[in-house]
Amino acid sequence: MLLLKTENPKPKTIFREKPVYSSKILALLILAALAWACGESQPDRVARVLKASWQSYVRHYISPEGRVVIPERGGETISEAQAYALLRAVWIGDAATFARVYGWTLQNLSREKTHGDHLLAWHWGRQPDDAWGVLDANTASDADLDYALALILAGKRGWRPPPDLPSYLGEARRVRQSILDQEVVRLPNGELLLTPGNWHEPAPPYLVNPSYFSPAAYRLWSLPLPDKSASPAGGIIPSHLRGEGQGGGEKPLAQERESMSKNSAWGNLHRDTYLLLHRLAQGLGEQPGVGLFPDWCRVDGAGHPHHAQTPERGSDFGWEAIRLPWRLALDALWFKDEAAVRLLKDKFLPFFKKEWIAKGRLAAVYHDDGAPTVDYESPVIYAGVLAAALAAGDRDFAELMAGKILSFYRQEGDQAYFVTPENYYAQNWAWLGLALYHGVVKIF
Repeated sequence: MLLLKTENPKPKTIFREKPVYSSKILALLILAALAWACGESQPDRVARVLKASWQSYVRHYISPEGRVVIPERGGETISEAQAYALLRAVWIGDAATFARVYGWTLQNLSREKTHGDHLLAWHWGRQPDDAWGVLDANTASDADLDYALALILAGKRGWRPPPDLPSYLGEARRVRQSILDQEVVRLPNGELLLTPGNWHEPAPPYLVNPSYFSPAAYRLWSLPLPDKSASPAGGIIPSHLRGEGQGGGEKPLAQERESMSKNSAWGNLHRDTYLLLHRLAQGLGEQPGVGLFPDWCRVDGAGHPHHAQTPERGSDFGWEAIRLPWRLALDALWFKDEAAVRLLKDKFLPFFKKEWIAKGRLAAVYHDDGAPTVDYESPVIYAGVLAAALAAGDRDFAELMAGKILSFYRQEGDQAYFVTPENYYAQNWAWLGLALYHGVVKIF
């Protein structure tokens, strides 16, 4: 029996805005209101909001020991939250908080002592006997990828961990090797696929969460790192990932990555991820798509995506999927990846620009056919669309999206937050969207 992780509930408090009929008028109103209220430019306001909201997050969400305490989960913790905190700490330059969060994560979520790998148990909280500890030792590949990425970024900045803990770079290498060992599979057609965690099915069709894909991290790990103590850039390729596949018949896209090491599992995963994403942009099964990605889907042995067909895991474009354009934007902005740019510019972004022009707002969730499923907004969707606009080189549209994210920002006393103080998911993705816009989401 598979144990599936659950996350990203709909925000408890919803801010609705009346639609307008011109995005240009709305943009002018937003920017004018911000300028009047703050007497500062948008870049200056974004910088101030990033700093204030991070400091508030550290005070109200991160315990002195380094645990991210999630109010919506009754004070529990998930591996995703720890990884987000580490990434944010790197990009805001908070080495002390990074060290605290790393120390708690390694000591409480690492599966090294219990399972012999370096992945993270995804769920930690109050146990039946009222003691606190791991509730579910299964893994979440998005958290493991973000965790390893954050450790590499910190290590390359010269940051050092607390005494008696493994180095950031050393632990990152062990984590990424465990990801290959436990969370990546080879399809019968030869393509590599990232699964949601160690609990994946033994054979296709595999349940897949595309928002977990992190092609910028794959590319980074397929390149040599200037460290003599490092293992080969691609890591040790596990036996289940070796061998030549039959190919998917999409050679032009694969040829764009000839500069990557042919022996690198990460380079191969990077290539094959874009093959799947291009199929996803066309639709699921026999249903044509509109350029949106699903929260969840199933991938058959030939690499073709289908509806997830599970009550708990839908195929709408929602709280899960909105993370994917942000992750693809990293590959476009850091590495100028043409496949990422094409997906976002030609497939994904046109739908939302059309929505914006027609309605002056974006719904928080959409069906895979493009119909909105809710009548409210969220800064999370604006963060994803902002990232796509940046990748596509549309700075003007990105500016509009940044303005919308800022409209959800509030300050009360010593709390600075997005939507509501207890909305963990909005705090993180509104911040990550603005950080990308402001240019602080850097590779090294």
